[in-house]
Amino acid sequence: NMAENFAPSQDVINELKAKFGDVYLAKFSPEEQYIYRPMRRLEYKQIIALGQQENKTFAEEKIAQMCVVWPQLDPTKFSALKAGTITTLVELVMACSNFGITEEPVKL
Repeated sequence: NMAENFAPSQDVINELKAKFGDVYLAKFSPEEQYIYRPMRRLEYKQIIALGQQENKTFAEEKIAQMCVVWPQLDPTKFSALKAGTITTLVELVMACSNFGITEEPVKL
């Protein structure tokens, strides 16, 4: 069960940082934690190219599978997750990928 992953060890975190660079922790509860990474432009374009941007849940699941790096997400178990889990993870991925940055423009 993916929701029973508990907390990642420091060794796991160090490995993921070495492999992916910046990684972030989403802690939904002490028992349900996920580590994710930013999405790259090329990966974003690939998802758009699938022609699935109309199908939000399909695109969300693809992004979650790609960018949640711990634990490994099993798409066959997505239906058992709480309804907002994937959507919330994707919003976090998008935010750390610089989507929706609300900083005011700085006039030079």
